[in-house]
Amino acid sequence: MSLQMYILKFDNVHFGNGTLSSSDFSFSVSRLFSALFLEALKVGKQEELLQLAQEKDFVLSDAFPILNETPFLPKPIGYPDFSKNDEQISREVRRKAKASKKLQYIPWNLMDQYLTGSVDIDQITEMQKDMFSVQYVTKKGVDPYEVAVTSMNCLLYVIAPVNELLDQLMNLLQYSGLGGERSSGYGRFSLSRRDLPSELAERLTVNKSGLSMLLSTSLPQEQELSVSLQDAQYLLKKESGFAYSESTGSLLRKQDLYKFVAGSTFDQPFAGEVIDIRPQDFSHPVWNYSKGLFYQLRNS
Repeated sequence: MSLQMYILKFDNVHFGNGTLSSSDFSFSVSRLFSALFLEALKVGKQEELLQLAQEKDFVLSDAFPILNETPFLPKPIGYPDFSKNDEQISREVRRKAKASKKLQYIPWNLMDQYLTGSVDIDQITEMQKDMFSVQYVTKKGVDPYEVAVTSMNCLLYVIAPVNELLDQLMNLLQYSGLGGERSSGYGRFSLSRRDLPSELAERLTVNKSGLSMLLSTSLPQEQELSVSLQDAQYLLKKESGFAYSESTGSLLRKQDLYKFVAGSTFDQPFAGEVIDIRPQDFSHPVWNYSKGLFYQLRNS
């Protein structure tokens, strides 16, 4: 499938990460797929979406920022390795290593320089320091509570296939919104589409061996796990939550998943899969998107 960028322009959002009083800046692919599946249910296209998502060449990424027409990618975990030549490490290298820890994203066109340690870290820090801000809104009532709201000062983008059904569902989703507190008006966005920069598109892969960075928070299939873990550098994220059971009229806890976060680096990419994480004795599947999309790093 040909790939494109969906560009999402938000104003205020609540991307919860476990509590109402915290809000993330972007969202993972599983949150996007869950929202798309709900839109598909509304128009009777859920089976069509599931079949599409299970196709070998169907891939989605997490959401990343795009600022001044420049897409950003997650910071690759473990690179560059500032610990080399420890005995002779300079003060400037130590300063770069410390500054690098504070970065979340790297402009894709500066990634090669970042990997070699030759990029101006201060420049990248300055570029992303005002991408978003978090405010706190107090909800009044018998039991007042505080909600964290992220205000966006840049756009977000998602890498996705060029596909008519996906276009339809993304168009519907912009009015329904993403994230929490949507009844309060948060999470709606305006949608546009854009071609991927050709050099960026050329480095996307799902199956080429060699040092690559994960762009979709995901998990290998069981038979892929041992191979993928060889020389991998990664962080894990727990995904959990609840699903509503119409038969019992209650929320039931979904199966927990521990997934590799975007930015994790691997020598052997993995395919992953769409996983059924329904609660025990639940009447229908609850799908979690966990397929891998990778960006080839060329410092190896």
